[in-house]
Amino acid sequence: MLLFKFTNQLFAVIFNLHQEMLKVIIGGARVAKWCYFLFIILSNQSLAKLNVVTEYFPPAQYLDENEQLVGYIADKVQMVLASSTLDYTISVHSWSTAFNMVLRDPQTCIFSMARSTSREKQFIWIAELAQLNTYLYALNSKSIVIDSLEQAKQYRIAVLKDNYSHHFLLSQGFEEGVNLMLMNSFDNIFKIVQSRQSTIDIVVLPEQRVKFEQSKRQVTDKLTPILRLKITQPALYFACNKALDKPTQTKLSNAFNAYQ
Repeated sequence: MLLFKFTNQLFAVIFNLHQEMLKVIIGGARVAKWCYFLFIILSNQSLAKLNVVTEYFPPAQYLDENEQLVGYIADKVQMVLASSTLDYTISVHSWSTAFNMVLRDPQTCIFSMARSTSREKQFIWIAELAQLNTYLYALNSKSIVIDSLEQAKQYRIAVLKDNYSHHFLLSQGFEEGVNLMLMNSFDNIFKIVQSRQSTIDIVVLPEQRVKFEQSKRQVTDKLTPILRLKITQPALYFACNKALDKPTQTKLSNAFNAYQ
């Protein structure tokens, strides 16, 4: 009887211990589950806000009469970013300002930037956005006729600062302050064409932008395309600072890939 009583007591202890262990295991599983969800939430929240910069570059991206960013590239980028679940802002600057912001600030991306050889190692290239054709345009009043870049060196040429065309012309022997006049926006190039024609002879502009301006105002009647940049022009891209965190890179890449 004594042995039986002891055995029953031992069984009761073992049973109670087993129940407590089950509670710990189940409780631990619940804790682990909530810890996992908390980790996911904190991981998403820990991603710093993405700063996306761009320039006024119609018809690809520009501000409409309501100060809203629109354009065939801007619409695509905003749709992709909205689907990415990233926390982001988009701001419009002069090209030079936007370019230097993405060079300097880790959590910054830019559109639309030409993927040139000289820029290849400076940025993370997320997605191709569009192709671009660029010409040298002469003012009609100058009656300029050329068939090579070498001949263009004798003229004063307005070009967008830090634009692909600017860097390309420098690589071909053009000099700032000699035959290159640097402008901080395409708008300023068109303003010079309209009001300060005595200061320039040629302007460097994308064909798409000239056609857009032609549909809006008469300024392009004063311009004649005289030479296409005879190179394989790089496509326009959505690109980011080299130090952009990996999770954000992945989210951006997945979002753009899903849009294609």
